[in-house]
Amino acid sequence: MKHPAATVTVALLCLTLALPVSASQQQSSPELTVQDGALRDSAGRQIFLWGMNVGEKSASRQHRGWYGRQDFQNLRRWGMNAIRLLIFWSAIEPEPGRYDEDYLASVDETVALARDAGLYVILDMHQDLWGASIPGGNGAPPWATLDDGLPHFTAGSVWSTAYYVSPRVHRVFDHFWNNTPGPGGIGIQERFARMWRHVASHYKNTPHVIGFDLMNEPFPGSSIQDTMPALWEVFPKILQDVSTPASWQAWMNSITEKPLPPWLLEALDDPVRHRQVLKAIQPVMERFEQERLMPMYRRVHAAIREVHPSAILFLEPCVLANIGVPTAIEALCNAAGERDPLQAYLPHAYDIVTDTSLSPQPSENRLNMIVEQKHHDAERLGMPILIGEWGAYYGAPETRDAARMMHRLLAQHTSGAFYWDYHRNIEQAPYFEILARPAPLALAGALDSWTFSPESATFQCVWQNNPGPAAESRFALPAFWPAETMAMRVEPAELIARIETDPHNSAVRTVTVTNPGASGRATLTLALPQSTLP
Repeated sequence: MKHPAATVTVALLCLTLALPVSASQQQSSPELTVQDGALRDSAGRQIFLWGMNVGEKSASRQHRGWYGRQDFQNLRRWGMNAIRLLIFWSAIEPEPGRYDEDYLASVDETVALARDAGLYVILDMHQDLWGASIPGGNGAPPWATLDDGLPHFTAGSVWSTAYYVSPRVHRVFDHFWNNTPGPGGIGIQERFARMWRHVASHYKNTPHVIGFDLMNEPFPGSSIQDTMPALWEVFPKILQDVSTPASWQAWMNSITEKPLPPWLLEALDDPVRHRQVLKAIQPVMERFEQERLMPMYRRVHAAIREVHPSAILFLEPCVLANIGVPTAIEALCNAAGERDPLQAYLPHAYDIVTDTSLSPQPSENRLNMIVEQKHHDAERLGMPILIGEWGAYYGAPETRDAARMMHRLLAQHTSGAFYWDYHRNIEQAPYFEILARPAPLALAGALDSWTFSPESATFQCVWQNNPGPAAESRFALPAFWPAETMAMRVEPAELIARIETDPHNSAVRTVTVTNPGASGRATLTLALPQSTLP
């Protein structure tokens, strides 16, 4: 996760200060596939993935997390069914061409814990600020960090502002996108693709590892500076009729006001003004995605498909899309130009106040625009949409309403989401009620809508039901929802709803709705007295 204001906010503030700134192999059948723009299981049911990001960024700990078997069991009994698991190039390939099987064995241990708990796994090739050779960074190994000796610095106290102002960060990304030759005369990007092929081969017979997130939050490199002229032009426009400081001294003082100047937040709360900023950034992001990002994705796609034809490839847009910029990425195709059917869209969604003391107070206007745009992007791509990261509340108090707001948008526009990130005592966090709640897991039919109201402790799902012997729909039922006090109603009357317990873990329960023959609209409603919620 990185601060989504690191580009827009830092750029606007810098402007204020006038600063420049395929081989066929035997393998297990996949547990999930993609059909008709949705994730589906072998019965053809639409699958929804709800879960958390799990991982350890610290190289000093060999990226081995503190979590154990009970943590994954907890996620499942709380009603989740998937994790986005962070892995790191530097740990996989510490030396050029040498893959660390001991590290992959440690990943296997985590994958096995997730499997035993009944969780799907998406492997995320994580990076922040490119690699661990850069202060605050992780991801790429030192030998793949071609920085030409350039300096590194940040703007202010937020580490991720380095994306905008650090010459070293810009240069290492530029070399990656250019596939500059590194050790052995092999391009850095080619090394990245070969590494992915090794990982894909390692997991080709692990069906609950359903797919691969090819790169966390791809960053453009030095071309980020090309956003400056457009932002310079739009800056006066977005401040029209905004209460800005009256004097130059007051203006300068407000620039350093933490976490963000109130006049900037006021301006960007207006959807029209916010959209103007996104439009100013869009051409730079579009050019990067078309000319740099997609060629890399195609290279990695070809490498993975040589060894693993059935993994779902989860595509992220440029990191600038975090705040709502429309993406220009495209569906991946094989050498014959045929679309690969196994793809899903996995963007991140963060308001600009993320990672600041204002994180409990996101703008509903901005979040609406961000999530709706990602829904439109997925429709254009013809892919299921899941939000790879959202939240980042880190146990902060007074974040309950922010989580409720985001949940409403996720339920309306996506088929899954992964909270950033799993932490100790998360069940005591004010937003836990949104992470552990009833939700659709598998629908025998097409979703119309679903809602969960923590205020009234009520869940409702409406879908167009498919009749038949295999037409069972399943819904998560958190362990702390006591059946003896829960009201459960399903319509029409021909449908049958029952609570089922996992035979391997009695704390894991689902509501199963069977349809002996009726088609048409179906509705499931679950309700509790509020006093029974944690």
